[in-house]
Amino acid sequence: MRLRRAAADLLLGVRCAGCEEPGVVLCARCEVRVRGAAGVRRPDPMPRTLTRAPSVATVSAGPYEGVVTEVLHAYKEEPRTALAAPLGRALADAVVEALVLSGAVDGRVRLVPVPSRRLAVRSRGFDAGGELALRAAADLRRRGVDVRTARVLAVGRTVRDQAGLNADERARNLAGAYRLSGPPPGADGASTVVVTDDVLTTGASAAEAVRVLTAARARPVAVATVAATVRRGPPGAGRRAVWSPSLEKSHEPVYGQDM
Repeated sequence: MRLRRAAADLLLGVRCAGCEEPGVVLCARCEVRVRGAAGVRRPDPMPRTLTRAPSVATVSAGPYEGVVTEVLHAYKEEPRTALAAPLGRALADAVVEALVLSGAVDGRVRLVPVPSRRLAVRSRGFDAGGELALRAAADLRRRGVDVRTARVLAVGRTVRDQAGLNADERARNLAGAYRLSGPPPGADGASTVVVTDDVLTTGASAAEAVRVLTAARARPVAVATVAATVRRGPPGAGRRAVWSPSLEKSHEPVYGQDM
């Protein structure tokens, strides 16, 4: 895949990361798909790792499949950093809906990105999750939201690459792995805190981020991501997880899945 795209770069110059249409970083059609063609969505069923945070709303712009997978892979692994702008807009969509679901629609907002492993940052040359939070905040300010990013979480010990680990293994891998690297936002009650990330899978990273912030009295009201993996239902359900639009204005807590 990487060699094919490198060849396309040489022959065509800039092309869409989703469909390889020449001349654009991400075409309008693929951006609609990245931002959720049917509106911002919430994953179902909830991951076990977030059931201990019943007041935290979790929303993703769409499922991690198809074009969304291609675009996020191109952004993080090639890396095509220009994709941070459209992906940031998708993350901003999820943040807005998460704020609505949590009932925190007024006041100051602070986006706290899930920290990246130092090895991943070095190999990519940039902090993929942190950059998405910055782009999302910039987009939200254009929409009139009083928002800033707060990169106050860091990986405090060595953790394994999460790829290939199941939900329980990911939870054990990340237990106690994050630490505060700066003053916790919202500890004085003056700001609404939202944890952000690119993809949700098992909920382990989001749960650890929520735990550390809550312990510092900066309780997040929501987790927002660009995408979430589509999981199968409980054993014996015999079907894929159902995705339903979250625009019905319900304020009940909802949950997602995190890398």
